[in-house]
Amino acid sequence: MAGHRREHLNEEIRHKLGLLLAREAGDPRLRTVTITDVTVAKDLSTARVTFSSYQQGADPDVLTQLLNKASGFFSHALARSLTSRKTPRLNFHYDKGFDYAQDIEQVFKKIRNEDSSREEEDEDGDE
Repeated sequence: MAGHRREHLNEEIRHKLGLLLAREAGDPRLRTVTITDVTVAKDLSTARVTFSSYQQGADPDVLTQLLNKASGFFSHALARSLTSRKTPRLNFHYDKGFDYAQDIEQVFKKIRNEDSSREEEDEDGDE
């Protein structure tokens, strides 16, 4: 399969998995999952699906297990709607990028708060 066709398939699977998670996931914890990327193998046999969760404190290991356990359901649902003749086996992996972004945001927030405190102290000292 040509590279651009595989890229289209990656995007199609990402979009349809997102809809499936939002509308048909039996476990409410899976409704907090966002599919961040899909990479289909050249032979179309497997797809690496990376995801994140916007739920604070969600356990990535539990979510990964739930998704991989339900991968047969997702593959079957995808097979009915994909334009491809072959449906890849889905392997879910947690994307830590969102967690890193939250950690960095917390550091920036702490710095801003410290800067605000210093400015208030300087203003109080000037009076």
